[in-house]
Amino acid sequence: MARIFSKRLLLFTTLASLLFVESSLVFSAAAKPNDFVTKFEQRKAYKNAIRSVKLGQRSKFQQQKKALTNYALYPYLEYYERIYQISRQDNAGIDAFLSQYADTPLTLRLRQNWLYHLAKRGQWDDFINYYDQPTANKINACNYGYALHRTGQVDAAYEQAERLWSVNYSQPDECDSIFKVWRGAKGLTPDLAWTRFALSMRAGKITLASYLLRFLDKQDASYGATFLGVHRKPELIKNTTKYSLSNQRESEIVLHGLKRLARRDAQAAFDAMQRFGPDLVADETESKALLLHIGYRLASQGDALNSLDSYPIKVSTDPKLIESRLRLALKRGDTSDVLILMHQLPDRIRNVPRWRYWHARILEDSTQQAEQDDAKQTLAELANTRSYYGFLAADHLDLPYQFQNITAGITEEEILALEASPAMERALELYAIGELTLARREWLNNVNQFSNRERQIAGYVAQRWGWHKRAIQAMIDAEAWNDLDIRFPLAYQDSFIANAVKADIPVTFGFAIARQESAFMPDAKSG
Repeated sequence: MARIFSKRLLLFTTLASLLFVESSLVFSAAAKPNDFVTKFEQRKAYKNAIRSVKLGQRSKFQQQKKALTNYALYPYLEYYERIYQISRQDNAGIDAFLSQYADTPLTLRLRQNWLYHLAKRGQWDDFINYYDQPTANKINACNYGYALHRTGQVDAAYEQAERLWSVNYSQPDECDSIFKVWRGAKGLTPDLAWTRFALSMRAGKITLASYLLRFLDKQDASYGATFLGVHRKPELIKNTTKYSLSNQRESEIVLHGLKRLARRDAQAAFDAMQRFGPDLVADETESKALLLHIGYRLASQGDALNSLDSYPIKVSTDPKLIESRLRLALKRGDTSDVLILMHQLPDRIRNVPRWRYWHARILEDSTQQAEQDDAKQTLAELANTRSYYGFLAADHLDLPYQFQNITAGITEEEILALEASPAMERALELYAIGELTLARREWLNNVNQFSNRERQIAGYVAQRWGWHKRAIQAMIDAEAWNDLDIRFPLAYQDSFIANAVKADIPVTFGFAIARQESAFMPDAKSG
């Protein structure tokens, strides 16, 4: 008995060891059987080195860094050394890093941090030399405006200040310096002050808009208060006699109020729009946009008074409005209206699965045999496709779903070659040590330059590593729609099964929600 137990114990430990080695080697497909221990120790040494540099233990860090010169994440050690000792850096050292590691996302981050440091030191000439407009963040864009002013480029500084001002969001505190000198030079005109206020209102940034009231002139401040009131209570707009459309500010308020009111009560917005009359909007394009906005809302809210039947715009001029009315007609079961509206859709929209399906369902009940036959043929064609309406058609015809799972034909050699590339190795190492944000940056910096074939290979690499979000996204970017094993993985099965049982829900429902909402991204957070 003891011998049998010993044999079983030996078998179990052997299998466990093999499984452990296999799982470790997933993180380096090109690794040899005895390499994973070295890799493990490199990762441990790397984390220790990062800890040392953050604690300011420079001598210890230098020793640790020297031992990791062949490690994939060595560029990150160089980066952290400069970041945590930024006051010891000079332009030459920064330039050397930017040149040597230009293929990494670290150069952008180092440039931004170096710019922060130059601004703090007041080294404005150097700041301008390092500033890169396309990649600048908000803080450095603000500092750039002030740098221009401090280096005598006054006109350019004020132009930058106006660009920074004319946005619908809050700017960082670093913008205060350039805004102060710009306002002192009378750069902030009443129209510019109102423009930003109105932009903020239309974007729903009410806290910002309330703050911006202080920059409006006396008359505009009164309009601003009215604007805020209408935003908070759009029903106020129904009292049309209170607003003068001859005033541009009040016209903006009325337009905003009508759009807000339409969200809650499209019929009331339509009635108020008619009472305001043709002078409401002078611009024809803007007038049409308002009509369409209210029209969409009328259709989605049921159009109880059938206002759309006499709507002051041709339905056929806007496919989106036709589709809104089609949905309403389907809800009402008005098949005659559905068929009429169908023929008003452009071919490119009428032939999408949604409308082909509903057209066929209606023609099924036709008294004409030819139309019934067409309906059956359309439903059979749809049932042979992988789509929502294809599955509905299959259900309707009692046919099995057609998934059309076609793999990309990626070879092992292609996967191993990509895994061995420096940029991919860095991304995978960062993923392996749990630095998910850095891993994503490295991955995207690399994969965004790929061809579609290379993206598909990257998808297979990510799947091997259990990095499902990146695998799914790679296939989407490559438009490899039929490789379903990569696009719809059964990831984290044990957790999903256990929690589905606990919550008494179908496990497939859990998989579906996770795939749709985060693509199995374990660190995703919902607002």
